[in-house]
Amino acid sequence: MPCSTRSMLGPFAITFVLASLIAPQSPLAAQQPTAPAGAYAASPYLGEIRNNVLYGGIWERPQLSARDRSLITVAVTQALYATNELRIHIGRALDNGVTQSEIGELIGHVLWYSGFPTAVNATRVAAEVFEERGLPALTESSPREPNPDIEPIFSGIFPSAPYVGGLLNLLYDESWERAELSLRDRSLVTVAVGTALYATSEVRFHVGRALDNGVTQEEISELITHVTFYSGFPTGVNAARVAAEVFEQRGLPLPDARFPGAPYLDTLISGLVYQDTWPRPGLSPRDRSLITIAMTQAAYQTDQLRGHLGRGLDNGITPEELSEMMAHVTLYSGFPSGVNGSRLLAEVLQERGIPLPN
Repeated sequence: MPCSTRSMLGPFAITFVLASLIAPQSPLAAQQPTAPAGAYAASPYLGEIRNNVLYGGIWERPQLSARDRSLITVAVTQALYATNELRIHIGRALDNGVTQSEIGELIGHVLWYSGFPTAVNATRVAAEVFEERGLPALTESSPREPNPDIEPIFSGIFPSAPYVGGLLNLLYDESWERAELSLRDRSLVTVAVGTALYATSEVRFHVGRALDNGVTQEEISELITHVTFYSGFPTGVNAARVAAEVFEQRGLPLPDARFPGAPYLDTLISGLVYQDTWPRPGLSPRDRSLITIAMTQAAYQTDQLRGHLGRGLDNGITPEELSEMMAHVTLYSGFPSGVNGSRLLAEVLQERGIPLPN
């Protein structure tokens, strides 16, 4: 027998549901995309999070417009090569006021940060969506014209690879100046992609650039929260830390919060993650720790991996099991992730006075 919504959702998510019933419904609520048939048949709890927390809560928050949320979601799903989600969100972006030419330009902008394969895939998906909606194919865009009045940003700073500096100057002298997207739009999607890819240096640089381009501190914080649902909480925590550093350097006020760069993350992590999901009976805390350690090792998410190694020890995983798991995961995620994980495990064990495994 299917579980009821109340029995499947934890207290935090139930609060989201109740709030959505009490609060006035925005036009966005009526256009929640229908999940693909069978998408959540094997994980109904995931479907509940999608419907009631992501679309019933996050997408409804007023700190970013529907158009802004669509821009950053298309950008992130392109960067992550998430084809099915990308298809849904290109359609949703059209519904939320993003034009065909803006979508085409967004794909070209994001390729600089996530690579040509992601753009080739996104271009194909966008063409399919446009055709399904009876929209004409895009056949031309504004001409390529570098802006001669812009001082090169990266002149001479890459002596080991001067061609890289030349490409970066092309990016900022030409691509960033194209009229199809505003500087504010480009900053939004660039911070979003940097967040999703755990690209710390890029996030740091582009949070500052976003502030210069008219994105507010509150919008940056909300962007990080939004992207977290598409690329994972570790990416949001990392970006929130970096954003807080930039805000502080600029003398901007910071809330008294665990994650001052994106304060709503604390509510989500304390509620949805640890209050609702970790205690669910389908997996033991030990199993959840094993999974989380494997994921953060594979993604090279150093800070999160360190924290969850300690949590794993607390949840009954032995040092020998952690050592063996790291070797196993390395075969699927590559030796750099394994070397990083092994180093962190040694540090955590030494801090706790635990002998290293043989």
